[in-house]
Amino acid sequence: MSATTVQSSRDAVPGQPSRSVDGGAFDVLLVDDDSWLRSRLCRLLETEPGFRVAAVTEGGREATDIAERDRMPVAVVAHRPQSHSAFEVCRELKRLATPPAVVICCAHPDGVQAACCIVAGADALINRYDCDAQVSGVLDRVVHGARLLPEVAPRVEGMLRGRLEPAEHAMFSMLLAGVPASDVARGLRMSDAELESCRSTLLGKLESLPPTRC
Repeated sequence: MSATTVQSSRDAVPGQPSRSVDGGAFDVLLVDDDSWLRSRLCRLLETEPGFRVAAVTEGGREATDIAERDRMPVAVVAHRPQSHSAFEVCRELKRLATPPAVVICCAHPDGVQAACCIVAGADALINRYDCDAQVSGVLDRVVHGARLLPEVAPRVEGMLRGRLEPAEHAMFSMLLAGVPASDVARGLRMSDAELESCRSTLLGKLESLPPTRC
């Protein structure tokens, strides 16, 4: 599964951070507790024009504090289920008043992880073992408003839907279709807080599922 497949594009979000330094380079927040990947991404971004690693952290709470304080335009969050969930970190970042674009970096992106990215509100999904070839192009596009997520295959979508409660089906379908959260809440007659709670529950169920082959 290639995270560079364009599922959909969105217009730049009004108020989205555009902070830049060093003559136009965008700051990048890197969230990962794996020193190998941190070092690899830092070295890669040091050689890429247009971006610089401005902050590195291992945890989600610190990442949210940094992103809120410094209005980071983009965050790369590594997913390591045994230590922390990038999807949960993504949800926290996306709750900020001025949320960054979020790129999730997984070891073996699959259909379940693609669905998790969509529900979490991530902007892109990349393979950690192929990030050298992907990350600079992906960052350049998401920071300007693109959303680069693989499509969830109908077979996988059906399998996921079978694990959900009937009341969650409509929300899941709307999110997969790219319906904005505000429209999902309005369509389901929920408050923003109720939608957020249901979305977190839905994400937890999806994360508990085993990997798929597509």
